[in-house]
Amino acid sequence: MNLNENFKDRLNKIWSTPAFKAISNTLIAILLGIIVGLIIIVISNPSRAHIGAMRLLRGPFNNPINGWIGIGQILYRATPLVFTGLAVAFAFKAGVFNIGASGQYTMGLFVALIVGVMGTNLGRFQWPVAILAGGLAGAFWGMFPGIFQAFFKVNVVITGIMFNYIGLFLVNGLLGNPLRKYLVDSATNRTIKVKGLARTPFFFLDKIFPRSGVDFGIILAIIVAIIAYYIINKTVFGREIKSVGMNRDAARYAGVNEKKMIIASMSISGLFAGIGGALFILAPSVYNLGNNYSLENVILNAGFDGIPIALLANSNPIGVIFSAIFVSYIKVSDVALQSIGYASEMVNIIISIILYFSAFSLIIGQFIVKFVKRKNKANAGEVIL
Repeated sequence: MNLNENFKDRLNKIWSTPAFKAISNTLIAILLGIIVGLIIIVISNPSRAHIGAMRLLRGPFNNPINGWIGIGQILYRATPLVFTGLAVAFAFKAGVFNIGASGQYTMGLFVALIVGVMGTNLGRFQWPVAILAGGLAGAFWGMFPGIFQAFFKVNVVITGIMFNYIGLFLVNGLLGNPLRKYLVDSATNRTIKVKGLARTPFFFLDKIFPRSGVDFGIILAIIVAIIAYYIINKTVFGREIKSVGMNRDAARYAGVNEKKMIIASMSISGLFAGIGGALFILAPSVYNLGNNYSLENVILNAGFDGIPIALLANSNPIGVIFSAIFVSYIKVSDVALQSIGYASEMVNIIISIILYFSAFSLIIGQFIVKFVKRKNKANAGEVIL
């Protein structure tokens, strides 16, 4: 075998790996989504299309004064997105669709807010306790759809949607009356912002990315994603989760407790979403102004944002980090597009298009692999049936 054939052999092996297929599918989806997005930008406002296209592609770098601020803003916005992406991705591994991540995110946000405002006696431990409490609240809220699925065969999508609304109205109800005087600014109808030791520390990141809002949350997100990857791929528990997701009947016959795995996966999924909500409400935010929650009867989008992130990452926890950063990059373009007359929904439309293409790209990716194999066989002089 000469050097050229050896190189082709290695290339074919790389193309056949699941990792290459997943990455190529994602890149195809992103490329096609951006192309269609640019076409929509041209159609919706032809006179400013070239400016709109440049602002979309530049993302956070539309402000040329300090590029580090733009990078920091991407990481700041990506922090909760990593956690909601992990929430959806982890549930996918068990074969369940956690559409209730928004409710779990809201519960985590709410409980973290209580600890962040009222737990001043915790001192320097206030922010980590608030994050932990938010995560546990999300896990508790995610457990219920898992129980209904495991024991009563109620589809987790139905209960997930129900618990999104139950969580929303429960939080708004508690903030509207018994806790209003402690947690809500009546003038704005928004929750008060956490201060002092309740805020997530910057951990030197404010020195690298000044005035961007990025804090320790992004470091925690990366650590948790790595831990999630290890659990799924390197532990018995993770293999049991995946076996249930691949074939529940086969997993059950192999001795895996299917019900336990579904409940556990939904609880862990809720844990991730709850931590995401906690980190949002505890973040110092841009210019150290803090974040708050508005008492409106609208489900938060953050949980739903986890769906395209998980799909683009092919439910790989490490891939979730990069897909969250990409979605954050696109979202940062929102303000720049609005400033030249585009609708605020433009960015969400583009993300939705990418989501649809991510499904089609699986088919396209398989076609490309088959095409390459057929071409190599033809070059080798083999008969193609």
